[in-house]
Amino acid sequence: MLSTVKPAAEKVIKPLALLLKKVDPNVISLFGLAFPVLFFWCVMQEQYVLALVVFVFNGLDMLDGMVARMTGKVTAFGGFLDSTIDRFADFTVIAVFGFAGLVGWNIVLPLLMLTYLISYIRSRTELAAKGQLVANVGFLERTERLIGIFGGLLLYAVFPNATLGGRNIMAWTCIILIALSAFTVGQRFIFAYQKLRNIS
Repeated sequence: MLSTVKPAAEKVIKPLALLLKKVDPNVISLFGLAFPVLFFWCVMQEQYVLALVVFVFNGLDMLDGMVARMTGKVTAFGGFLDSTIDRFADFTVIAVFGFAGLVGWNIVLPLLMLTYLISYIRSRTELAAKGQLVANVGFLERTERLIGIFGGLLLYAVFPNATLGGRNIMAWTCIILIALSAFTVGQRFIFAYQKLRNIS
């Protein structure tokens, strides 16, 4: 969904990409590991405002790709590295709520599984299609999920004692994300079924 606003987001961070054009894109990708790790630490320390500030910098993960395109250094390994780091970041920013005791593992683990399924189904569909398809379909892509987590943590930071049915705001945020993620998995599975039947 929100991937359609990517061109506008790239315009905003283009000046920073220009400043970094002499830096190897893979180095920029590896530097991006710092933000989910720091976010994890902040949440564990109950420093939620600082965690939210750090979380915003996760949006800079487009920088490596922009610099690579600007400098003609786009490589298959660069795409692989970026995707791998994204998976690490996804685990870190979701699992921390279980480790910190904010959300039960019975909620965190299904969200993790569905998060990885969304990514896996896309990559496996595109691989099976032999370059004939781009399978970025579905309601909840990575950008929407990150925005949802940010919004949920912001509300929890403002209303830490608010509960509904014995669950806090962050737990309900994760439950909503589970429902939307499951819906997206279904959308991508149906897309794969419809498109791959005629590809041998």
